Amino acid sequence: MVNFIFGIHNHQPLGNFGWVLESAYERSYRPFMEILEEYPNMKVAVHISGPLLEWLNENRPEYIDLLKSLVRKGQLEIVVAGFYEPVLAAIPKEDRIEQIKLLKDFAKKLGYDAKGVWLTERVWQPELVKSLRQAGIEYVIVDDYHFMSAGLSKEELFWPYYTEDGGEVIAVFPIDEKLRYLIPFRPVEKTIEYLHSLDDGDESKVAVFHDDGEKFGIWPGTHEWVYERGWLREFFEEISSDDRINLTLYSEYLSRFKPRGIVYLPIASYFEMSEWSLPAPQAKLFVEFVEKLKEQGQFERYRVFVRGGIWKNFFFKYPESNYMHKRMLMVSRLVRNNPKARRFLLRAQCNDAYWHGVFGGVYLPHLRSAVWENLIRANSHVEVGTFVRDIDFDGRDEVFMENGSFYAVFKPGYGGALFELSSKRRAVNYNNVLARRWEHYHEVPGAATPEEGGDEGVASIHEVGRRIPDEIKREMAYDDHLRAILQDHFLDTGTSLDDYRLARYPELGDFLTGAYDYSTFEGGITLWRDGAVAGKPARVEKSFRLTGDGFIVDYTVRSETKALFGVELNLAVHSVMENPEEFEAEKFELNDPYGIGRIAIELDKKAKVWKYPIKTLSQSESGWDFIQQGVSYTLLFPVDGELRFRLRFREL
Repeated sequence: MVNFIFGIHNHQPLGNFGWVLESAYERSYRPFMEILEEYPNMKVAVHISGPLLEWLNENRPEYIDLLKSLVRKGQLEIVVAGFYEPVLAAIPKEDRIEQIKLLKDFAKKLGYDAKGVWLTERVWQPELVKSLRQAGIEYVIVDDYHFMSAGLSKEELFWPYYTEDGGEVIAVFPIDEKLRYLIPFRPVEKTIEYLHSLDDGDESKVAVFHDDGEKFGIWPGTHEWVYERGWLREFFEEISSDDRINLTLYSEYLSRFKPRGIVYLPIASYFEMSEWSLPAPQAKLFVEFVEKLKEQGQFERYRVFVRGGIWKNFFFKYPESNYMHKRMLMVSRLVRNNPKARRFLLRAQCNDAYWHGVFGGVYLPHLRSAVWENLIRANSHVEVGTFVRDIDFDGRDEVFMENGSFYAVFKPGYGGALFELSSKRRAVNYNNVLARRWEHYHEVPGAATPEEGGDEGVASIHEVGRRIPDEIKREMAYDDHLRAILQDHFLDTGTSLDDYRLARYPELGDFLTGAYDYSTFEGGITLWRDGAVAGKPARVEKSFRLTGDGFIVDYTVRSETKALFGVELNLAVHSVMENPEEFEAEKFELNDPYGIGRIAIELDKKAKVWKYPIKTLSQSESGWDFIQQGVSYTLLFPVDGELRFRLRFREL
């Protein structure tokens, strides 16, 4: 007989659309638990994240009642994590403990005293042991890949182990990767056969499946397969009645058996994450390397030595994510002793908007907006003022300014541009805009996943190759710079809007990403750069001050080269889909009713305006997403000598 633990992890990101949660509930969460109730001998370890629990509690209280009933019957073991599903390794230890205790408290309301942790995205860091133990956790669930990365063989991965840090000890269970690709994508008998094959007479042997609950009804093709064609009922029936399989739970197993020994796990996540977290060129090479090993029949033999990047690489890969994360760390320190602000801060630690894999993640504006909303609301409980500091740890100082209505953060070392303009009243960051960048899967149709092959069942997301539609290819472009507000361009007078928006033009000047000198004054900052345009001297000076409803900036531009001078404002317009447009104006308005709201841009002289949507191509569980990350507004003036103008930005 072999022990078998079956677990699911249900999560919806903070800020996800209500209709998405409704659909997920009807297609997966509700039918799964209702069918489980029909099989009283079936046991499931379940983790449900805080954002989803809050929605369920408010919108589907009957589901909460069903969970309580299943706990009372002994069919459910509640496994916790950080309440708002943070990557624990990416947040301060004080926040880790508070996040875990919040979900433990909710589990108690369901009738369960939780002692185990589902590790978000299975991102392991050895120093987590101390935080987990301090939060009252006795065991944690990670991937078998973590153990293999520590040098254990596949044959040694059917038992939990102890791991230790600084004298604190915790049990760690390995999730069986083969089961992750069998369940629920292949016929039930494939899982039964595999579990039977593990039975060698060792009564302490345990196989663990614990994976996304969304695979049971939400992933493409799975609702029909799992529910309409009866996979889940058959699975529960066969597993719970097979006398060669002992269905158990983590706590039950640990009450019967001790972990096998001690291991030291390296910083790791699951195998796919090690591909996704690599910079795009290296990710492409990683996929090629894995595929080459597979072709040679060598992958399984050497896979223990095949490792890509770690989760925190996403902060290198996506500077926008890094800035958001470091602002979160900054706010965490500021509000540590402020209970009202803390809840907003903890919400802002929800992991999804900080990274990207097969799901949209950082590419989904509404997820980033939810993080920014909560960061701003938390920050608003404390007064910061003006300071100069390297906020995002990129080696260059930022200038942080605050008045009663806004936060403004300049990067003098990167074009002297405004990289955060956050409204306290609206709780939005007007520069929540992601740059267009090449991803390795734009060229690689598949992914480096050790899939379980076969024609039967339904394909996993990881097994689906995709090609980019031609209509998207025609509009694709990649940026060679980050997106900000008050970015300074010098363009050839013959440049067209299409040249500009599709990144098919040369910058004549060195101002877009060059370093600016600066000095601060009360309520504002003056930035200037002496550079070159087409090899001839040029100077840009901009004097900025925050106002009660926005900002005013005065520009002085000198150039010995005849050119177009452009001031670009990249604004987080997400709910109104825009098209490229060219017009002339001294004043114009934009209205993003479900996003940043109404804004007026006012000038003291007429300018040509180029407007276009900034669209990125990312992969998701549904295929390709061509997403508007924001809208670029560039105000253009001819310059041949000296140019002066004033620009005003106003909330309406």
